[in-house]
Amino acid sequence: MITKIGQEGNVLGYEVAGKLTEQEYRDLYRELRAAIAEYGSVSVLGRLPDDSLPGMELSAIDDRLRFAREHLTDIDRAAVVGGNRVAEWVTRASDAMTPIELRHFDAGAEQQAWDWLRRARPV
Repeated sequence: MITKIGQEGNVLGYEVAGKLTEQEYRDLYRELRAAIAEYGSVSVLGRLPDDSLPGMELSAIDDRLRFAREHLTDIDRAAVVGGNRVAEWVTRASDAMTPIELRHFDAGAEQQAWDWLRRARPV
């Protein structure tokens, strides 16, 4: 499930848990595209409320890859809050392979993640 937890200008936050459906990804991407159209770029916070990584329907993989190809340079920063060591490792590995600045924050550091995202680029 993807639940929007906040938005401040071009900084959007979501809680992500469980197995994600193709429709949930489509709804998320529609919202992100609208914010990109309005602001030029976005920063995104993803809160993982438990120790697992969210899963996805196989049908959602194609949408995810298409969105990444189209908007890789439209996302300034992404913060992953919570999760487990695997989430931290995946965040670090992704940071090294994409132009998006990615950072992992422990569950208790969500406010620091929001602050870091707000400093990405003034709107």
